[in-house]
Amino acid sequence: MMKLPIYLGLISLLLIGCSSNQNTHKYYKFSDQNLQVPATQKTTGHLYLEDVSILGVSNQQAFIQYTKPNTVNIAHFHFWAEHPENMLTQLTQSYFHTLGLTVVPRALAGDVEKPFFSLKLVLNEFAGHYDKGALLSGSWYLYKQEPDELKLVKTERFTVNSQLNKDGFDALVSAHQKNWIKLLNTINQEALSTYLK
Repeated sequence: MMKLPIYLGLISLLLIGCSSNQNTHKYYKFSDQNLQVPATQKTTGHLYLEDVSILGVSNQQAFIQYTKPNTVNIAHFHFWAEHPENMLTQLTQSYFHTLGLTVVPRALAGDVEKPFFSLKLVLNEFAGHYDKGALLSGSWYLYKQEPDELKLVKTERFTVNSQLNKDGFDALVSAHQKNWIKLLNTINQEALSTYLK
């Protein structure tokens, strides 16, 4: 009999503790609903797209921030809604489709009779930065399928930074998406519009 009030008291404390937890997880994703490409940038052709690869500490769903030189903060309550490699691959596919390209995931590519091009993006950094805002760096590779081999025709290293327009994770997401679109514009102007004619 005496244990019942103790059990009720413990259950009450547990319920009060759970209901007062203010730490909520937030999830973010890039939007491809309003991708607009100027008519002067339209490109036609077929492009095989390899999945985006992220190397190092940024290869996870939690947000990464460089808080000072040689110091990384991994967010506890702010995450990408899906793995950033998948999100960036999907946005890239949507972007190039908006340009007029026929984009096929490289993993789904079948046999083709004509030469085709394949794009691979590898990221070294995809993080917030204490001084630079949103930071994006890595390399991209454009390959041409020859009869018996895949030939590298163009590659470039890149670093793109965008300052945040205000504090917070929403601003960081916007700046990251702005960086990604800048990168895709550059790839289109410097490679795809030349090779995919």
